This record gives sequence, C-alpha cells and structure tokens, in this order.
Amino acid sequence: MRTLRSQQGAGLILIIGVVAALAILSAAMAVLTINVQHNTARATTQSKAFNVAEAGLDAGQSALWVTWPAPADGLPGGPAPAVLPSVSTSAFQAQFPTNEFPAPTIGGDFVNVTFYDDDGSLTNPGIDPSLYPYDRNDNGRMWIESRGATGARAAKVMALVQKINRDVQIRQGVALYTDGVMGTKGTGNQPVVGIDPPATVATVYAQGGWSGNGNTELQGGIDLVEHDSNVTVQDVFPDEVLTNLIDTAANADPSKYFETQADIPASAWSTDPRIIVIERGGVNAKDIPDTDGSTVWSENHPGILIVLSGDMNQTGQQKQIYGIVYLMSGLLLKGNAEIHGMVVAQASADMRGTRAVNYNATVMANLQLPVTLSVKLVPNTWREIQPK
Repeated sequence: MRTLRSQQGAGLILIIGVVAALAILSAAMAVLTINVQHNTARATTQSKAFNVAEAGLDAGQSALWVTWPAPADGLPGGPAPAVLPSVSTSAFQAQFPTNEFPAPTIGGDFVNVTFYDDDGSLTNPGIDPSLYPYDRNDNGRMWIESRGATGARAAKVMALVQKINRDVQIRQGVALYTDGVMGTKGTGNQPVVGIDPPATVATVYAQGGWSGNGNTELQGGIDLVEHDSNVTVQDVFPDEVLTNLIDTAANADPSKYFETQADIPASAWSTDPRIIVIERGGVNAKDIPDTDGSTVWSENHPGILIVLSGDMNQTGQQKQIYGIVYLMSGLLLKGNAEIHGMVVAQASADMRGTRAVNYNATVMANLQLPVTLSVKLVPNTWREIQPK
C-alpha cells in the first residue's frame, strides 16, 4: 500500500508535462503564424508598391507619347522645350482604391515619375534628370524612372524607351478640300480663297462642284478642281493621321478634347499640343481667344482645330487663324475669319464676305512634323532598382 501511494503523483506530473508541451507548441505556433502573417502582409504590400511603380512607368510612356520633349530649337543640345512630360500624382493615385493602396507612410509621393536623356548607351542609366529632363541629344530615346509607394513599402523601376515615328502625310499645296459644294461670294477685289507668300500656287478640291460669281473669287494661282473621282479626303488628309491627332488631344494633360466649344478654357488654345478637338455643336471663330498677339496661333507656331460634328461659323470680328481646320461632318460658313493654312470640310464650304482661306506653305511645313505613333521599351533595359 505504501508503494501505491508513492506513485499517485506520477500521472499528475505526466499530465502537467503534456500540458506544458502543448502550451509551448501553441505559443510557438502562434508566434510562427504571426510571423507568417506579418511576412505575407509585408510581401503583399511590397508587391502592391511594385505594381504602382510599374503602372507609373506605363503612365510615363503615355506622357512621352503625347508630347515627346525634343530640344526647343530642334537641334541636339538645344534648350529645354516649353512643355516637359509629367505624370500627375493626384490623378494617378485616384485610379487606385485607397483601401487596397493606402497613402505611403514612409515618405515620398504615391508615385514619382522622372524623365531624362540618355547618353547613347544601353547600359548607362543616362544623364542627371535635373540637367536634361528632355531628349537633348535628339536621338529619340529617353530614360523613365518610376517610384511607387503604398503603406510602408516602396519600389522603383526604370527603363529606356524610344519613340516610333511616322511622317505626317497631309498633302501639300491644298488650300481647301470639300466633299460638298464650294460656294464663294466675295466683296470688292478681295478673293475669297487666296495664297500667302511665298507660295504662288495651291489647289482647291470641290467634289460637289463650285458656285461663285466668277474667277475673281479665287486668287490667281489657285487651281480649282471639281468632281475629281481620283482624289478623296483620304488622299489629302489620311484617316490614320486624323485618328492620331484626336488621340493626342484626348490623352494630353490637360486634355484637349472637349464636348462643346463652351467647355474649352482660354488656356487650352495657347498651350501645347496646339490641337483642339470639339465633339459636337460646332465652333464660332469670334469666340476663340487670341493666342499670339492679335491672332489665333501663328505662322511659326500653328495649330489644328478638329470639329467632329458641327459647323464652323465665322461671324462678328475678323479672326486670323493659323493652322488647319478640319470639319468631319460640318459646313464652313460665311463670315470674317481668315484661315491661313488649310481647310477640310467633308460637307460643304459656303464662303462669303472677306478673305476666308489662304493657303500658307509655312504653316503646313511647321505642321508636317513627324507624328509619334508610339513609345516602346528598348529591349533588355528594364530593371528594378533600390528605392530611396
């Protein structure tokens, strides 16, 4: 009996040992679970920061596509252009849900995209962006750096990009093209359609015919061509050029694509890219603000006005407009505006009063700059770098 009593505590000790072991295992499991959860959350946040940086790189390519920043004078080593590429942090961040991508807690912006010139090498990261944030050597290549941050994590990527160009193929020497009827009725000795020096000849295509008072309505040197089945608007102003111009306007920052003329701020007319697209309602030239002294645009810095649906009315005070006016489905109406450059009206052109259209070869030459079709990554230049 004495022996049995001496063994009564052995079971309790065993139980206590088992419970202690389980407690230790539970504690270890809890610590492990917490560490795994912490590491998983950290890895997830890091992945999100990387995604933000990658998206910033894409946004940088879009910014360069809209306005490739070549030297202002068009020569290597020239001064910085008036408009430099940028990615708006606030507009970019607004595209991400804040519950999934919270604002950074480690300093710096949600995204920061910088641009700078390359030095001609595929391996050198380029030139100090504070010195040349544009294509100074004019070789069509630039570096983009994108830093993304969310929560307590940040990531940074960079890549060399190049622009893919195509020459604008707007036909030279065309003062006006219309698929409809061209009507002219001038006043005095002022031809309605003329030519700006130094050009001496230009062509008017009136596919629906011409109605006017006589040859005095057209300045000497204007070749009037009616009902020419061999020439279409595609031959004069290709659809792909029109589409690219509309896309450039829509993707500009701020956008140059507006629903109506009333929606256009005055600053939009004077800032680059000088492309204005109006979706509907037409445009009245008298409501366009002057941008270069007493004119809308200028011979050396012309613009392009595209009206997708609606007429161009020209009433009231005389306006000097330098550039191209393209009316996709509208009518060019009578009035006092003088368009120096070129007009395309797929409906008709009814021009009465003072000079309406002057072909301007200098304007056309300044608008015949290559169109940037796309901006793509140069192979083997993408890299992830340590964020600062």
